[in-house]
Amino acid sequence: MPKPLLGASILVVAIVLAGVNRGFDVSDEGLYVLLAHPLQENQGGIFNYDLFFKLIHQVTGFHFGMVGLRVLRLLIYGLGAFALAVCYKNVKSETQLSPTIFLISLLGLFAGYGFLPASLSYNHLSVVIAACWLALISFQEDRWMVRLGIGLMIAFLVYVKVTVAILVAGMTLLFLFLEKKLNWFFLLGLLLPFIFLEWVFYWDLGENALLRLRDGLSVQTARTDYQGWTLIKHTGVGVFWCLLVFGGSFIVFRWIKKPIIQALLILPSFLLVFSITRITEEWNHIFLLLGAGVWAWFFHKYHFFQLSGRDQIWIFFLLLLPFVLHFGSNVYWMRIGIHYLVFWILAWWIWLGKNNLRLEKALSLSLAGVTGILVLNGLWWQPFEQGQLEQQTEKWEYLPGKVILLSPDQVRGLEQLSARFEGEEKLLAAYRISGLAYLLGKTLPKSPGFWDREQLEGFFPQGYAEDVLFYPIDSLPQNFIQEPILISNFQ
Repeated sequence: MPKPLLGASILVVAIVLAGVNRGFDVSDEGLYVLLAHPLQENQGGIFNYDLFFKLIHQVTGFHFGMVGLRVLRLLIYGLGAFALAVCYKNVKSETQLSPTIFLISLLGLFAGYGFLPASLSYNHLSVVIAACWLALISFQEDRWMVRLGIGLMIAFLVYVKVTVAILVAGMTLLFLFLEKKLNWFFLLGLLLPFIFLEWVFYWDLGENALLRLRDGLSVQTARTDYQGWTLIKHTGVGVFWCLLVFGGSFIVFRWIKKPIIQALLILPSFLLVFSITRITEEWNHIFLLLGAGVWAWFFHKYHFFQLSGRDQIWIFFLLLLPFVLHFGSNVYWMRIGIHYLVFWILAWWIWLGKNNLRLEKALSLSLAGVTGILVLNGLWWQPFEQGQLEQQTEKWEYLPGKVILLSPDQVRGLEQLSARFEGEEKLLAAYRISGLAYLLGKTLPKSPGFWDREQLEGFFPQGYAEDVLFYPIDSLPQNFIQEPILISNFQ
């Protein structure tokens, strides 16, 4: 087991745990925590994994708060790394799990802390579910438990991100066809877990994913940032820039033999693409562009078609998977793709096998350094939509027995709002400030998040006459007659 990988993994876990009770993003993280709130409505929901949290609360009485969700994310990353180690073992037909693969997978998953808040979300769940899907589909034995497990992973994806579930189901059928395992019994095994879960949720909670999607797709697709062509463009932009970097780098590697000249040609071009694609203050996509360059180097240095047919299939699937998991997101692939980098890393190790220990060591050291930088920056130096974590020093009890550290200014603002809304259970917050209602101990009516005017019009066609917390990035519908409470920046 390489010591740099183990040391980097321990250090990253320590960095995450040190900030687990500090800071909060009221936009995206507000949505995440409300989806885990057992009393939060989610009418016409597109993200329906809240049904699992509601069922857990109904059975056990347990309610995940902010700290609990952050710890849960850390734990399921461990599960995802284990699943990817199982996948590698099965693909390479090894007799035991590789500690090296587990650690590089863990660090690859930890790179996801480089963008978006720390609490568990659908992005993190989709990555770990995909890792478990890879582990199960890599088993060569055709067993009923494996079939049901694959079906269960696809079913989970329906609740987490339905667009990804559809594409992963298609990839499953393609893989089974290529492996000559596709039959009616396997299809039945894929469907049974979803049917069972839908029945359980409807029986216990009176709702399920299909009922919600039937009502919610029309509201969601009315939003300008969720139009079909827009969603395709968000993913297609990532494909375009990665292909551009890949193609340019491959041509240089193929036609230029001297490493110094290669560097003089590739680096300026790479920096130019990085500057063009940096449309926000985040810079983590530099590692995605580097990844495209690494792919070019692999295709130049090693002969892809000399690999076994099984290795070729797996490398192709892992190369494609980051774009599949992104599809349906209204955030550009270049911003959020860092969550999916782990699948490219695993593909490189499958390609290398045990033929180049020197290169494996170099990649391990690079991964350890990159992940450490991403985690420190994403959690402490430039956390998403909030101040640096060392500035979060004041305790705030947002629910009975649940405390988070926030900045003194944030606590003062919350104290003023709390006195105004004392006794109310629900509070509408628009736009992109769901977390403010959550910090005040409230839930939102009908939906855990309102991002734009189209959503409000869809959920409240007759208007709204109650109090509204209002962050003015869009106008309120005309039939919202109550004077809104204007919210300034809450960072």
